[in-house]
Amino acid sequence: MKLTKFFSVLCISLFIANTTEAQNTKSEKVEYTYIQLPLNPLPKSITNYQSSIFAAYEAENQKKKAEYEAQMAAAEADFQKEQAAYPAKVKAAEDKYAAEMAEWEKKSLAEKVVEKQLLNENNKPVKQIPSPPYKRGVSQPRLKTSYDYPVLAASNLQLDGYNNAPAGAVKIEVTLYGFEYTPPRQLTEQKSIVSSANGTTTTSQVTYYHVEFTYRHTMSVKVISPEGVEMFVLSPSELNNYKTYKSADSKTSVSFNEEQLVKTYEEKILQENLKLINELVNDRIGFRRKARVSELGYVKSKDETYADLMNAFNEASTGLKMLLDDKTSATTKLEKSFQLWEAAMTESDVANKKARIDKDVTIMISFNLLEVYFATGNSMAGEKIIQTMNTLSLSANERKTKEAYELAFTDMKKRIEANK
Repeated sequence: MKLTKFFSVLCISLFIANTTEAQNTKSEKVEYTYIQLPLNPLPKSITNYQSSIFAAYEAENQKKKAEYEAQMAAAEADFQKEQAAYPAKVKAAEDKYAAEMAEWEKKSLAEKVVEKQLLNENNKPVKQIPSPPYKRGVSQPRLKTSYDYPVLAASNLQLDGYNNAPAGAVKIEVTLYGFEYTPPRQLTEQKSIVSSANGTTTTSQVTYYHVEFTYRHTMSVKVISPEGVEMFVLSPSELNNYKTYKSADSKTSVSFNEEQLVKTYEEKILQENLKLINELVNDRIGFRRKARVSELGYVKSKDETYADLMNAFNEASTGLKMLLDDKTSATTKLEKSFQLWEAAMTESDVANKKARIDKDVTIMISFNLLEVYFATGNSMAGEKIIQTMNTLSLSANERKTKEAYELAFTDMKKRIEANK
């Protein structure tokens, strides 16, 4: 009886151990760069591009400069005129003083004493020499920042997959409308701070300081065909809206140089916005070199049970990283990886937790295949994997990852169709 009971307990223990054991799946991040096809490809006859940047506010800058120079010239002319007339004014004043002194000297001493002591009048003439002329000041105009526009365009506007040359080139023209901002100001904010000491908790109000201002740096881009036909114009809405700069909080009053703060941030936003413009143009017509961070999975095993999957993982990791530098070798490695994974998927048994390719491993391989199919532009194979995954019970994170791949393959399919 006791032996039977012991055997039953042992069987139950073994059953639980076997049914709860899961394969030890792991994953590692893989960073690589791939070529994204354009949404609106240019005719294949076009191989060159030229980029340029203009500032819509330069005309206003020049107008303000001209007005300033005219005011400066007028001030200088008035000064020279006054300076030329100054000696005559001094002589006239001295002559007047000399004549008045001559008349005053004719008076008797008694008349002078009466005027000064009894009448409280001091009629002795006073020499009044006019002040020397001075040049009136002219306030310098507030101009928007000018740049070396050819250099700015060359360093920030490149069309991937094309040569920067003038012959038969598509033209990319960016217009800057200038950095606009509200004057930076220091603001305060009251925050409740909880502290504990000797078992007692206290709450106090602390004043924090920070600097804040709003800004925008509006831009637009126009793409023109070699024949001079306007192909499209983009004016990103995100560049038209004001954003807020806020410095880090400080418990003490913040001192800042307004001109330096604004200038530094203007340069930062200029570079960020030009980068956005360049990405939008490349998304439409360029063969964009796009960085991607993904994950590839493998099964950690103490024996050779999953040697094939580890081999596939290593081939895929290496292949993805060398995709741009050596496409032929990369393709060979990636093909080997998905062949190994596809072969392993023939063993998939998602209902059997003891299967070599159980549900967890099946999902891991599916995501690996999706990444490799995406990198190699195989949208049809990717869609088939997604359809298969739609029949599986996925976790919230797995569903989110699958949905991201669905969007990626939908976008890829549109680009492939557009480039046929």
